[in-house]
Amino acid sequence: MARYRVEVDLLLCQGHGVCKEECPGVFEVEDQGTGYSKVRVLQEYPAPSLNEELEAAETYCPNRTIRLIAVDTTD
Repeated sequence: MARYRVEVDLLLCQGHGVCKEECPGVFEVEDQGTGYSKVRVLQEYPAPSLNEELEAAETYCPNRTIRLIAVDTTD
């Protein structure tokens, strides 16, 4: 099973929170103190058991700011 590294383009993120709804253990939405929110990644390398939720977060992000990068887990 593939493992992902999670990246978020914070310049494009508008803090809609869809990612947090899809995968709350990996994403948090924080108020920036300016009236705007941005996502924060809680786990850069989440467990493969979360892949389905991560893929949903990437798919449904309104601004397409989430990028999942498959990482090599073979030694």
